[in-house]
Amino acid sequence: MQIDRRLLIGSSLSLLALPPKAVLASPWPKIEGVTTWSESVMVLYFDEEARNGFSYRLSRYPDLKTSWVWCMAMVDGHIYAYADQFLPSTAEHERPDTATADYGVPGLDAHFIRNGTSQNMTSLSFSAHVNAHDGGKGVNGPGAIPLKLDGIFHPGPLRAGSPAGRFERTGKVDATISVAGRTISLSGVAKAHEQTQENPRFGPSFTYAMLWSADASLTGLFAGKRHYGDFDAGGTDRAITDFRIEKWSPERRFRATLDDGTQIDGIAHAVADIDVPVFDRVWNGHIVRAEAAGHRMVGMINDWKPEDQHYNLNAG
Repeated sequence: MQIDRRLLIGSSLSLLALPPKAVLASPWPKIEGVTTWSESVMVLYFDEEARNGFSYRLSRYPDLKTSWVWCMAMVDGHIYAYADQFLPSTAEHERPDTATADYGVPGLDAHFIRNGTSQNMTSLSFSAHVNAHDGGKGVNGPGAIPLKLDGIFHPGPLRAGSPAGRFERTGKVDATISVAGRTISLSGVAKAHEQTQENPRFGPSFTYAMLWSADASLTGLFAGKRHYGDFDAGGTDRAITDFRIEKWSPERRFRATLDDGTQIDGIAHAVADIDVPVFDRVWNGHIVRAEAAGHRMVGMINDWKPEDQHYNLNAG
């Protein structure tokens, strides 16, 4: 009997069902809950109507020889998605203080190349030539639809509310998507981040909002006792000291308190959903249009283990 390597780690139920020798023979190490050096780099873009855009992320665990890629493209409201959390990795650590960084995956045409240090990035080029699935329903592994994404991100300033080790900013992107017989060019405001850490990724529940426009941007984390973020409008960047949000619905309200005490209320309107396989479950991503403090924005609000969250709009 031949066992698909993806099933060995893809779900805890599958692991329990396999004989002990098969589990031990798995070439893919356990990642969930492991303290190890890891890296992630990501770029997101959607047009003003949230009809065209992409979300592309590459994570590396060099000491575990494992990489993880997801690449989602939206063309005229239709989603194509690729995800694989069981890819190989080289052993080198890409660090934020080096003059350049090359995030890649052996055997897969997927790359991010940073010029400048993470603190003083001058550009972030990216490409993903993968085989996607039709729709965004959290399928792990390649699909049958060729998808090509190529582009470059020109960064703006770092955001005041980013935690240590995370470099988050909006900027301008120029990109091309080719999929399903179509090629479209995209240009406009986008969001990018880099993050290195040794703590485990995707542990306790969280909700993360990433919203932006030509004149404003908002990021907000709602996770246990951690409620913070950043709000930039008209060139003024303020840390968010408290961020609250309702549970997911087609019209989802959120509230942010800035470091000067100003309170901002906003609402996000659902456009489309994508599910990304993470360990033995899926991470729920929501593409939205939003309004806050008189600014119209687009972006994503992402929920990890929403059943464990205690959603509310009020502190305490």
